[in-house]
Amino acid sequence: MVIAQTIELRDDNGRLIHPLEQIDVKATVFIFTRTDCPISNRYAPELRRLGEKYGSKRIAFWLVYPDPATSGEVAREHREEYHYSFPALLDPDHRLVKLSGARVTPEAAVYIPGGSAGPRLIYRGRIDDRFVDFGKMRASPTQRDLEEVLAAIINGQTTETRTTPAVGCFIEDLK
Repeated sequence: MVIAQTIELRDDNGRLIHPLEQIDVKATVFIFTRTDCPISNRYAPELRRLGEKYGSKRIAFWLVYPDPATSGEVAREHREEYHYSFPALLDPDHRLVKLSGARVTPEAAVYIPGGSAGPRLIYRGRIDDRFVDFGKMRASPTQRDLEEVLAAIINGQTTETRTTPAVGCFIEDLK
């Protein structure tokens, strides 16, 4: 069980956001992405589908851009190009990367409200198992890990903290 601390990031319009302090959500999903990661970009249709399916069920979705070179304008252009409807956060200092333990893009981190203890990380890992390794891709996934976690939250099931290995573009350490 990983408890989250207060975190403040800028969105792609420059506004300060406290994404883990949202009220009236069942969960907050962070999708770490890069504009130049082909694996991340291939997941856009699946992520849009999940956002449409679960966004109306009080699941908040955020794209997180950990590359310090990604400006708000570039993030907005990327979201527009791939038709994302959920908002974006810029994480140039890797605050959310460090908090969640994300290592690649795309990778998901799911937090649930934890009452007075604060939000709790319950899932970090792949969206599904479509990508087995670099250059090895299934035609369609056999396991939809992120969706399983979200369905359990919506159905009120107890969710144990779990991680799955994600395949994608490495999030480079800051120098």
